[in-house]
Amino acid sequence: EDGFVLSGKSNMAEISRDPLDLVRQTLSEHQYPDGFVLFLGTLFAPVQDRDEEGRGFTHKVGDVVTIESDRLGQLTNRVVTSRDAAPWSTGIGALYANLLSRGLLKA
Repeated sequence: EDGFVLSGKSNMAEISRDPLDLVRQTLSEHQYPDGFVLFLGTLFAPVQDRDEEGRGFTHKVGDVVTIESDRLGQLTNRVVTSRDAAPWSTGIGALYANLLSRGLLKA
């Protein structure tokens, strides 16, 4: 809502952190560790400054974040703390079953 827009593409080969380490860090407080894995190749470490020059970027509560993949579609969420997020009732298994049923994945 502050007008900040971050747009770009990233490649899994360019991420700076081990995927297993990221998942380990999300298990205690984050309800959606499988979501971290699913979109791991996205802009995890953007270098664009947000508020002050040289201070980098961080999401803020209320941000609208959209992650998109040509193969999987688009996921849009408003940022809240993990504790305040509604429980995720559909996991990766259900997601893959849905994608298979729509012909978006090969069995």
